[in-house]
Amino acid sequence: MGFMWGVRYWLRLIREIIGSTIDVSKRCMNGDIDPCIVEFDTDFAGHVPQIMLASSITYTPGTVTIDIDSNNRYYVGSINPRSKADILPMEPHVIGWVGK
Repeated sequence: MGFMWGVRYWLRLIREIIGSTIDVSKRCMNGDIDPCIVEFDTDFAGHVPQIMLASSITYTPGTVTIDIDSNNRYYVGSINPRSKADILPMEPHVIGWVGK
């Protein structure tokens, strides 16, 4: 089961990177950039899922993980305001692959 979740994780990450690259390119061409910091909580217990999720966010163009505090609160810099669901499409794949 872990292997298939790993494959799903990487395929989804590649899809998100390509989609975000197109979105960021359009926003740069249109000047539709409104930088902000988005905060949200997760319920990961271990460091591995936290780091995997933070890396997934940072690999995706237009977002960068700034900090994860001791209460599993993420601070993410984004080029435009986004909801938690828009920033975290990888969360179920991380949970499926390595658990919480």
